[in-house]
Amino acid sequence: MPLKANSFSTQASTPASICRKLQNAPGGFYAATPKLIRHVEYFIGGQDGNILVSKGGGLRPTEFIIHNVFEISQNDFNFTPDTNFNPSNVFHGHFADIKLSCQLTAGHDDVFQFSSEDFPDVLNNLIHFEGLIPGTREYEKLSVIHNSLSQRSIKLTHSLFKASQENQRDTTSQVDSDDNYSTNGLSSVFDITTWPVADRCKGHLQRLISTHIICPLPAYNLDHKLILPSEYESKLKGALVEVHMAFCHH
Repeated sequence: MPLKANSFSTQASTPASICRKLQNAPGGFYAATPKLIRHVEYFIGGQDGNILVSKGGGLRPTEFIIHNVFEISQNDFNFTPDTNFNPSNVFHGHFADIKLSCQLTAGHDDVFQFSSEDFPDVLNNLIHFEGLIPGTREYEKLSVIHNSLSQRSIKLTHSLFKASQENQRDTTSQVDSDDNYSTNGLSSVFDITTWPVADRCKGHLQRLISTHIICPLPAYNLDHKLILPSEYESKLKGALVEVHMAFCHH
């Protein structure tokens, strides 16, 4: 039941202006708003699992987005270009299914005190979202809220690969240029053919080139430019970030 990254950026402007922007931003809700459960329901059976959507959307549901400021934990940091994938570890599954992940915690910057103050309310909303999930005896729910040494955090994930349209149609043709992220205004460093992975993953990546495209992490710097994959760890690990995220479960 992972959270997925919609978009986020490192801090900008002043803390007060950022807080006001998040509280009043269209197209989403401030994550610490009380009783957000009143505004949501699940869209069942979507391609990415059951997606939390705004209530009353009918046949055209709108993905429910929440946002706030968090700190990315130094621990369990897998926002790296290959998510620290180890082919020899059978529990890591298939390379095509990897998800970048990290743990979000309350901000520890005194200037962004609202991040720390809001965190319990954010967790409370997430607990209620999880409570809406249809129950079944066939599987155990895994919460996005982690508790380690009495410190709670939120697991944030982002799917790195997406099957190309050609692969979805069961053909053997190459990825169409219109579907490749590198042809939509991004530089070649975001292309699957140049994606920087460890040597142990290069063979696995090579086998995906004709069937998948890269979905770069939508993480932006102060200039509103995408952070390079080679800089994910140096720029994001331990950083204070503005996060916009959706909620789904599988």
